[in-house]
Amino acid sequence: MMVVPYRPGQRLFWTFASIVFVSLGSLGGFSFGYYQTLRNQESAEIDSEEFGTQIENLTGENTELRRQITMLDRSSMMDQKVNETDQQTIRRLQDQLSRLEQDLTYYKNVVSEQTDDTGLTISKWSLVPTSQPSRYRYQLAVRQKDADGDTYLTGHVNVELVGTQDGKITVYSLNEVSEQQEQMDIKLRFKFFQNVEGDLTLPENFLPDHVRIIGIESAPIKKMIDQDFAWLIQD
Repeated sequence: MMVVPYRPGQRLFWTFASIVFVSLGSLGGFSFGYYQTLRNQESAEIDSEEFGTQIENLTGENTELRRQITMLDRSSMMDQKVNETDQQTIRRLQDQLSRLEQDLTYYKNVVSEQTDDTGLTISKWSLVPTSQPSRYRYQLAVRQKDADGDTYLTGHVNVELVGTQDGKITVYSLNEVSEQQEQMDIKLRFKFFQNVEGDLTLPENFLPDHVRIIGIESAPIKKMIDQDFAWLIQD
C-alpha cells in the first residue's frame, strides 16, 4: 500500500489542459484542411480558366483553318474553270489563226499572179566600155506594164555589182562606183518608163561577176522584182 498526496487541483488542471490541447489540435487540423481545400479550389478554378482560354484559342484556330480550306477549295475550283476557259480560248484563237494564214496564203498567191503581169518591170540593162580602163557606161530602163497614161508608178530601185576582191566576195552599190548616183535607193516616178544612166568605175582589184537589180514599187500596186544580169560588155 502506497500513500500519495491528494491534489485535486492538479488533476483538474491536467484534465483541462488535455481538453484544450485536443481542442487546439482538432481546430488546427480543421483549419489546415480548410486551407488546403481553398487552395485546391483556387487551383482548380485557375486550371479551369486556362483550359477555357486554350479551348477558345483552339476553337478560333479551327474556325480559321476551316475558312482557309474552304477558300482554297473555291480557289482551286475557280482556277480549274479559268484554265478550262483559257484552253478553250487558245484553241479557238489557234483555229482562227490557221484560217487567217490559209486566207493570207491564198490572197498572196492571187496578188502575185496579178502583179507578175503588171506594174514595175526591167526593160533594159546594158554596159558599154569607155576610153578609160575599168570605166563603163551603164543604162537601166524600167517601165510600167499595163500603163493607162494617168497613173504614176512610184518606188525605188537598187543596183549592186557583185564580184570578188582580193579573193573575197564583195558587193558594191551603184552609188559607190558612179558619180551620177548620190544614194543607194534610186527613186522612181513615171507613167510609162524611166531611164537610169551614168558612168561607173570598177574599184581596184575588183573582178565583177554579175549585176543584181532590186526594184520596189510602192504605188499603184505593191511589187518587188529581183533580177541578176551577167557582167556582159557590149561593143
